[in-house]
Amino acid sequence: MTEETPTPHPGEIPPADQVKVDADSIVSKRRKLNFWQRIGASGLSVSLAIHVLLVFIAAAFVVSTVTDSGKKDPNTFATGAGGGSGGERVKSTERKVKPKNVKSLAKTTTRITSKSASASIALPDMPSSASASSMISGAMAGGASKGFGGGAGGGIGTGKGMGSGGGKNFVARPVMGANIFSQRLAVYFDASASMLPYLDRVEAEIRDKFPDADVFLSNGVFIDVHDNEIVGGDKFKGAPFLNRPTGGGSKKNAKGELVPTETNPAKLTTQGRAILKKYGSNFKTGSVGGWIDILKDDRTYDALIVFSDFQDGVRQIRTKAIGNVSAYKPDKGMRADPPVVFSDRTNQGGGFARSVTLIASGGASGQPVVQCKETTGLIVGMVALGSGIPPGTTVIEIKDNVSFTLSKPLTAAPSGRVVCNNGGDKRFPEEKKWEDEWEKAFAGARENKGPRLYLISTSRAYGNKPGTILQRCVSASDGSAIMVKFGNAKKGANTIDDLHNYDDLYVGMPVSGRGLPDGVTIVAMPTTKEIIDPEDPEKKRKKRVIDKQLAISAPVLEDSTNAVFAFTPLIQAVGTLAKDSKVIDDVSGSIDLKTGMIVVDGRFPSATKVISVTPNKAAAGFFTVEMSAPASATAANAVLRFRPAASTTGNARGAAPTR
Repeated sequence: MTEETPTPHPGEIPPADQVKVDADSIVSKRRKLNFWQRIGASGLSVSLAIHVLLVFIAAAFVVSTVTDSGKKDPNTFATGAGGGSGGERVKSTERKVKPKNVKSLAKTTTRITSKSASASIALPDMPSSASASSMISGAMAGGASKGFGGGAGGGIGTGKGMGSGGGKNFVARPVMGANIFSQRLAVYFDASASMLPYLDRVEAEIRDKFPDADVFLSNGVFIDVHDNEIVGGDKFKGAPFLNRPTGGGSKKNAKGELVPTETNPAKLTTQGRAILKKYGSNFKTGSVGGWIDILKDDRTYDALIVFSDFQDGVRQIRTKAIGNVSAYKPDKGMRADPPVVFSDRTNQGGGFARSVTLIASGGASGQPVVQCKETTGLIVGMVALGSGIPPGTTVIEIKDNVSFTLSKPLTAAPSGRVVCNNGGDKRFPEEKKWEDEWEKAFAGARENKGPRLYLISTSRAYGNKPGTILQRCVSASDGSAIMVKFGNAKKGANTIDDLHNYDDLYVGMPVSGRGLPDGVTIVAMPTTKEIIDPEDPEKKRKKRVIDKQLAISAPVLEDSTNAVFAFTPLIQAVGTLAKDSKVIDDVSGSIDLKTGMIVVDGRFPSATKVISVTPNKAAAGFFTVEMSAPASATAANAVLRFRPAASTTGNARGAAPTR
C-alpha cells in the first residue's frame, strides 16, 4: 500500500504552465463513458432484459398450446385453398415446406452508420414489393403461428383463410386408374380363389398411395338379404340361410401348404382393429353385404373400395309374411330353403343387369321379332315389357344390334321403350327399402355425411350396369367404377397385348395406364384364330390364340410388362339427334346422366358437355338433354355414350385413424 499524501491548501498550489490541449482530444476522452453509464441505467437494462425474456417464454408457451391443440393427420392431403382450413398441410407434414420468399424476407439489412455528429443521412423509402406485403398479410392471416408468421404470402399458416368453402380441398390419389378422394380409406378385397393371385399386388398398389388404408379380406362379394335385412348387417338377427361358403380363401405358402387368407389385424389402424374385433364375424357371414351395410353409417372412413371380379351379386329371400303371402315354414324333416324373391347372380338370375332399356325400331303384329339397333346388356331369358308385348314374354334369341326374338308373338307393332329384366324380381316395395337406405347413405358423401364408394373389377363391369344396387350407390356418392386388366405394351405400338381377359370391353372405352397418353380409347377389339396346339404331341388338337391385339387410339410412350391398365365403362343412353341442334330428344336407357358429363361420340365436337337433363313429362322414363355444342348429323334412336367429368372435390372429415 502507498501512504496517503495530504491535500495541500489551495493557496499553496504553485501556478502551472499553460498547456494547449486539442478540443477533439477532450471530446474523445469524454466519450469513453457510454450513454447508459452517464444516466446510471445499467440496472434498468438488466431488469428490462429479464422482463423481455419472461414475456418471450410466456408468449411461446401460449402460441404452442393454441396451435398444437388441433393436430391433424399427417397424411391429410389438403390443397390449402381459401375457405377451408388453409395451410394445415404444411404444418402436418414431417418435412416442413418453407415458402420460397422466407429467406429474402428474413435477410438482415446492412446498417449505415456515421461517427460524425453533424452528418446528414438520406434513408431509402420502405419497399412496397409484393413480397413485403405478402409477409405482413400472411402473418396476419395465420391467426396463430409458430416460427415465421402464420403464413407467408400463400397462407402457409395454421389459421383459417377467408372464403366461403366448407372444408379442405383434397387432392385425388390414383389407385390402379381410379382417382380416390379420401383421407381415411377402407378396402374390401375379394379373397376367393379366383382373386387371390392379385392380392399382394393390389395391396401394394393401395398402400403406395394410402399407407394407412385398412384392408379387409373375405370370400366373394356376396350380398345376401333376408326379407329387408342384410345378412351380417348391423340390424340382422338370427341364423342366416346361405348357399355359399363364408370366410376367406386359401393360398399356398412358401412350403406349398394351403393356408387360410384372413384379414391381418397387424396391418390395420387402431380404429380398423376395433371394427374388426366388433364386426369380424359379421363380415365373414355377410361378405361384402355386411361390410357395406355397417360401414356406410360408420363415420370411421370417408371412402370405401371394393376389389373383385364381381361374379357374385345379390340374393334376397323371404321368410316373413308380407302382403297376401304367408310366412315361410320348412317342410317337416326337410332342410330349410326359403323362396328366393330376387337374385342377379350368374347361376340364379341369368346375368348381371337387372334391367335394360331398349328402343324398338320395328316389328309387326303377330310376329315375335322386335327390331332394335342397340341390344347391349340384353340376355336370353329376360322378361320383356313394352307396347305390343304380351305379359310373361321372354327373350329367346338375340341378334346383336339388329333384333331380338320373343317367346310370344306381338299383339301390336312395338314402339318406343322396351324394358327387359332378368325376371327374378318378385319383391314387394317394402322388401326393397334396404336399397333405398343404401343409396341415401352414400348420397350423403356429397355433403361429407357419408363415404364414397369405388368399385375396381378385374372382370365384369357390374358396378356400371344400370339398376344394380352397387351402381346406384357409386353414382349417388360421386364415386367411380372401373375395370383393370393386366397386360403388356410396347413403345411406339398402337396396341395393348395379352390382357388376362377382355370381358366387358368395347370400342370407345377410355383406357389409361403406364406409358399411355391422356385421352386414349379403344379403337378395335382383338381378333382370334385357330392354330395347332404346339403342346399336343399328335398335332391334332387346336387352340384359339390372338391374331390381332387390342388397338388403341395413340401410340404407347414406353415399354411395360404385366402392367395395370384401367378401363372406364361409359354411361350409355339412346336418343334422337338433329343436325346443328344442341338438344338430344327422347333420351332413355340411363338414369345417371348428369350436368358436366362429356359425350363420347363422333357426331359431337371433342369435349362436348351435358348442360342440362330434363325429364319428359309426356313420357315417363324419357329425358331431353341439352349439350354444349350442336350435333353434326341427324340420327334417330342413336346409341350415345357419356363419361363422367373429372371430380375436383373430396370429403372434408376429421383426423385419420392412428396405428
